[in-house]
Amino acid sequence: MIAFRNSIILILFLFLTNGTEIHAESGIWREILLENFELSNFDANNLRTKLEKGTKLPEISLSSNFTAPIPGSKQALVLRIPKEANFPFSLYFPKPIEVNAFIKEISIPIYSSRSSGNLTLIIETQDAEVKQLNLTSLNYRGWNTITVSISKNFDQNDRVFLQKSSIRILGFFYLPYENNDPNQEVLIAIDDITAIVRDKYRPLRNKEILLED
Repeated sequence: MIAFRNSIILILFLFLTNGTEIHAESGIWREILLENFELSNFDANNLRTKLEKGTKLPEISLSSNFTAPIPGSKQALVLRIPKEANFPFSLYFPKPIEVNAFIKEISIPIYSSRSSGNLTLIIETQDAEVKQLNLTSLNYRGWNTITVSISKNFDQNDRVFLQKSSIRILGFFYLPYENNDPNQEVLIAIDDITAIVRDKYRPLRNKEILLED
């Protein structure tokens, strides 16, 4: 009877201990705001194209009347692309968004007027390589929150302990499809950009062992 009781106590102890560790694991992540389009200024200087000089560029503005249906949103970035300006272009932030933490994923509410195009995120890695990460096809109408994994696409490990290397988010790249309606006007809007992050290094019980996702 005593042995049976001790076995039950041991099982309960192990169960509760494991439950605590799972809770601690989920608690290491936090959500941060990267850009809310309320403090930055955007104009035609933030748009770039590789086409010939004089190519018509999209109209860019900040709107408080056209925002994503999310709590706390006060302003969104709006791109109106007339049919004569529906060419590939890049949109760069006035200042790159620099993130020193380990990024799990980035979420961006994006409005589309159901155009035949694609939107990618331009990122500079810790090795100063500029890469594009696919966000979404724009063949839908309305607001859609796009979540893209960063931890599975880019190496974020510091080369040296506590080196504080960072990833820089530079902007977006728009690419219309070849079969895009030449008479179609395209409307794109981007709202609060958030990320799920944690500290770069997380010590385990053995302080000499470091865990990275």
